[in-house]
Amino acid sequence: MRTRITLAVVTLLAGALVLAGLVSFSLVARANARDAERTVLRQSQLLARSPALVNAPGVLALAESVGGIERASVLEVTATGRLLSAVPRLLVGDSRIDVTRIARGDPTSGTAGAIAFAVAPLVTVTPDLGTGRVGTVVALAIERRIGGAGNSLSYYLLASGISLLVAGLASAVIARRISRRVVAAARAAERIAAGDFDTRVPESRPAYPELAGLDRAINTMAADLARARALERQFFLSVSHDLRTPLTSIRGYAEAIRDGAVTDDARAAGVVVAEAHRLERLIGDLLDLARLDAHRFSLSLEPTDVAGTVAEAAEALRYELDAAGVALAVEVPDRPIVLDLDEGRLRQVVANLVENALKFAGSRVRVRVETGPGAGAILSVEDDGPGIAPEDLPHVFERLYASSRRVARAAGTGLGLAIVAELTEAMGGRVRVVSPLGDGVGTRFVVVLGRRAHPSLAHRLPGGDPALAASGDDAPQA
Repeated sequence: MRTRITLAVVTLLAGALVLAGLVSFSLVARANARDAERTVLRQSQLLARSPALVNAPGVLALAESVGGIERASVLEVTATGRLLSAVPRLLVGDSRIDVTRIARGDPTSGTAGAIAFAVAPLVTVTPDLGTGRVGTVVALAIERRIGGAGNSLSYYLLASGISLLVAGLASAVIARRISRRVVAAARAAERIAAGDFDTRVPESRPAYPELAGLDRAINTMAADLARARALERQFFLSVSHDLRTPLTSIRGYAEAIRDGAVTDDARAAGVVVAEAHRLERLIGDLLDLARLDAHRFSLSLEPTDVAGTVAEAAEALRYELDAAGVALAVEVPDRPIVLDLDEGRLRQVVANLVENALKFAGSRVRVRVETGPGAGAILSVEDDGPGIAPEDLPHVFERLYASSRRVARAAGTGLGLAIVAELTEAMGGRVRVVSPLGDGVGTRFVVVLGRRAHPSLAHRLPGGDPALAASGDDAPQA
């Protein structure tokens, strides 16, 4: 990994240097051409100011030896703009010379390949009617080589080599830092995958926020897995105890009945039946959780009277609460609140919440239904037991979590709240908990249901009012 990062950085820098070199050489070549053109134009104009010097013998050779001039020539151009002669011949093509400007008496300049040239008029020869000679303009043309960027190539290569060396060293250091953190994170992930949930990765420096985020994510994952493992062990211990207790009672009474040691067979049979129901309920809850995990549970959504269903489900548990000395208060509206729900699952939600409240209640449990926002329904189950500690509140709906608050009596299987959260969400609702309610005591679970029944289906409910089902706003508040 370190080698790949280093090669990637060096290759990227090399490409950038090549591109920068091409652009630089192009710009340098253009600048040299402009400089050479300006220089040769200035030199031609200086020489043209002294026609006597230009006409002197050897002046062309003298001009070629001054200031880097490659060649000096004398041109003769007609007044109509036609080149008659060039002595010696020009290095650039005749077509590159703007003879029209020369005929007007103006200097001209330009570049052609690696040659910069300039032509400055010297004298004008008037036409001779007697001899038939036409008017001409004699001009001085000088040409010079354009300085190339080749002389700077060695410096460019040297600078590029130094840059690549520095970049290679810097990228190697950076790659080493990155790869070391990534390798450490990978090794930590392997140890976590092997079951060592105490493994932690030292967080990277803030200069590398992405690596620091990776380290935090791995540490959070390890902490969550360690907590989940602890909760799983606690869950299995709890379930094992809940399974062992009724089985022990069933076996004990069965052996007593077999040995004839029971004087009241009906009472013994009642205990066996009660413990069998307890086992059945525990196994049913475990199966429900397994189905919820696998998303294989089914919902039959149909128009359901929330008020009536909740009242019936709560009243079905009144005998159990009376036997425990806990008063049950059920408060529902007089008119139905019709929503698209699974009636059986709604009964299961109510039963689980009431049994959870019974487990902690001091003297009373209150079940209440009222019209919610948007023609929905709000179900609340409240007890007067000890409140839930702040550190326990975020975890009450977790499947393997055991609350630290004191249990007043045994009720349910301890899995009900996790099932409530899953079923409520599946039916399009949400559930939350409020605790304590005052003076450090009391807990209220609130289920918000908002899947409204279609008005055309409301007539299927006994006493259902389609107008009421469609709006829900006229239902009296509990």
